[in-house]
Amino acid sequence: MLAWYRAMGVDAAVGEEALDWAQRSDGPGASFKTAAALTSAPLVQPQRGLPSAPPPPRSAPSIASGARVPPQPTAQRQYSPQLPNDAQMAARRLAEGAKSLDELVHLLESFDGCGLKTTAMNLCVFRGATTAKLMIVGEAPGREEDIAGKPFVGPPGQLLDKMLIAAGFSPDSLHITNAVYWRPPGNRAPTPEETEVCRPFLERQISLVNPDVILVLGGTAAKAVLSVTEGITRVRGRWQSINIGGREVRAIASLHPAYLLRTPVAKRQAWGDLLAIRAALQ
Repeated sequence: MLAWYRAMGVDAAVGEEALDWAQRSDGPGASFKTAAALTSAPLVQPQRGLPSAPPPPRSAPSIASGARVPPQPTAQRQYSPQLPNDAQMAARRLAEGAKSLDELVHLLESFDGCGLKTTAMNLCVFRGATTAKLMIVGEAPGREEDIAGKPFVGPPGQLLDKMLIAAGFSPDSLHITNAVYWRPPGNRAPTPEETEVCRPFLERQISLVNPDVILVLGGTAAKAVLSVTEGITRVRGRWQSINIGGREVRAIASLHPAYLLRTPVAKRQAWGDLLAIRAALQ
């Protein structure tokens, strides 16, 4: 159950004792008029008495006694939501002023225009080299990435590294990132609004890395980076050219490693895409 809570984005406890507000006469929704009340129909009263107050909190166990002390609720994060257009304009203004990747990371740490920041544990910007001939863009951080603060470190990332090494690439010499920089709750796919808010930072990141080829992994990343509407199975393996900061960069989409773990037979297609990239960089 705790693992499910964590996967769904729960990051703070509100109390140690469960309260059944439906059984409280003074709880939330007590003033709500039901259909039975509107028709003057009598309501069935519960058989047991209703508590007039929540049970008193249990005393905390002593650390000296060796008992486990339950974690205390964490303070709620402060977040000032912005309208989508305002957030995108603010992101573009900030991203254009970044002179280095370190400065871009600092700007993202203070940026509140993406709602994913409120549920994620850590910011995940990139791993690998700061400048590289090959830049890889995935979809979004997962649970392992959210904990480590780096993209592609979980099982999909481990498979990606193995395939890159087999194709003759060193993962440390590449630049690996995602279309959004915070983990969506429950590992869901990021929404178009979330990718658009992060897009100015990603475009500036591409300009700073200055790659010769961009490998886009997954349908969500393909739509965000390549501005396509087709599914990944239709766009993968096709070379495209995108304009980043007035410079044309070659890009190709491929299947996401998470999909390859679920569908091993598709590894043949992804392997062919890596070989095409290797030939293009030679």
